[in-house]
Amino acid sequence: MKTFARTLIVSALITATGLASAGPRYYGPPPHHHHHHYRGPGLGGLVVGLAVALPLIALAHQAERPAEVVYVPPPAPLPPPVVVAPAPVYAAPSRPVPVIYPRNGQSAAQTEFDQRECNRWATSQPAAMADSSVFNRAVDACMDGRGYTLR
Repeated sequence: MKTFARTLIVSALITATGLASAGPRYYGPPPHHHHHHYRGPGLGGLVVGLAVALPLIALAHQAERPAEVVYVPPPAPLPPPVVVAPAPVYAAPSRPVPVIYPRNGQSAAQTEFDQRECNRWATSQPAAMADSSVFNRAVDACMDGRGYTLR
């Protein structure tokens, strides 16, 4: 790019100087002899040459500058995904709720307490949470062991 820019500047200066100096230069009162006097390119050629050359020099200077390196920091790492464990699924009984009969004269409050305890205990049995028939058999066995009949 340097060579091209310099060639362009020199060509522009030569062209501008040639354009400014073309044609007759002296238009004063006619001298005694009849021919034009050449006075060189004059101030006009210099002004035109500079007017063309200065922007080209600035352009060439801009082209010679090394490219600016811009540092862009990498994006912040994403936080690790939040893994949410699925809530345990409690199997609903697949049969109608059995009718509980106390065999040993237990009160209604005692029957309700024993039923809650047997339900709690049944959930701790292997496969009871995945299979409702396992859960129901565990509750039935617990209530039978506490003195109840289920129908």
